Amino acid sequence: MTEKSKKSKDSGVSVRETMKFRLPGPLVKGLDDVDKLMASNSGDLLLDFSDCTFISVEGLEWLEEMLLRAQSKGVSVTFANVTPSVYKVFKVAHIDSIMGACGLPISGPVC
Repeated sequence: MTEKSKKSKDSGVSVRETMKFRLPGPLVKGLDDVDKLMASNSGDLLLDFSDCTFISVEGLEWLEEMLLRAQSKGVSVTFANVTPSVYKVFKVAHIDSIMGACGLPISGPVC
């Protein structure tokens, strides 16, 4: 499910579009719909995790790769409504780009 919204700070400032995508359930592999949004749009992206209660290693790897592609395009990606079980996976994985998109502090390398 995608949705568009626009952000502007002041009138006269260029408006940057934000695409919203609600994950349809567990993230067990890459999502072609999100990849297509990234390829066709230069706006920001908000991923809604409300319905995502599980994330596989492949899903986690896809998120990391998608965030790297977004960064190279200058696209800001943020995560919203991250469920507790997925939040725990993000913390344990300790992948800086995912932690940043989730709003978690990035603390550097872990031994």
